[in-house]
Amino acid sequence: MEKPGLLAFDVNETLLSLAPLRALFQAKFGSEVSLAEWFARLLHGSVLANALDQFRPFDEIGAESLVMMGRRRGLEVTLEEARSIVATLAEAPPHPDVPPAVERLADAGVRMIALTNGSTTVANAQVSNAGLAHWLERVISVDEVGRFKPDPLPYRHAAAAMGVGIDDMTLVAAHDWDCAGAMATGARAVFVARPDALWGLPSPPPEHVMSDLSPLAAELGR
Repeated sequence: MEKPGLLAFDVNETLLSLAPLRALFQAKFGSEVSLAEWFARLLHGSVLANALDQFRPFDEIGAESLVMMGRRRGLEVTLEEARSIVATLAEAPPHPDVPPAVERLADAGVRMIALTNGSTTVANAQVSNAGLAHWLERVISVDEVGRFKPDPLPYRHAAAAMGVGIDDMTLVAAHDWDCAGAMATGARAVFVARPDALWGLPSPPPEHVMSDLSPLAAELGR
């Protein structure tokens, strides 16, 4: 794999484990599938916000989605309670493979950022609390452009902000739609096929598909 000018990591599920949030969801909704449903509703809400030009922060859409999930199940979930649950994203721990991988990449001189749909405040807290901040040059939130991934603007903005061409940036994500969005702009992508991450799009996955970040660090950290 050719060393890119910039690696742009998605945050939630790619760098960070949402296991603590999954436990809260099971306690509230009694179902392990609730987290996947919530992410699907988040994606729906963010794409709709793009289409209607009605951008609002990721955590607000996340809280609204939880309220709606409760209604569908006949459960009372207040907006305040939903916001409290979503706020636990700030404490999400890194996947075990992440710290050694990003450290090895940094030692090899690979430039790295986070590029996330999460809000600026929460995303920076996540990266800091996970102990990853000193390896990443910057955390770029879609708040900066008012458009959610997979809209082309966040990817183009990230490349321009870091002074690289879009074709010299590689997105690393555990979401098929995120990888597809990056590739549609001319960036490259690595799909991280974590246990719950499946490529479900009709278009083929990127050339590089990995179960975690260890192979990426081994390939680029030589």
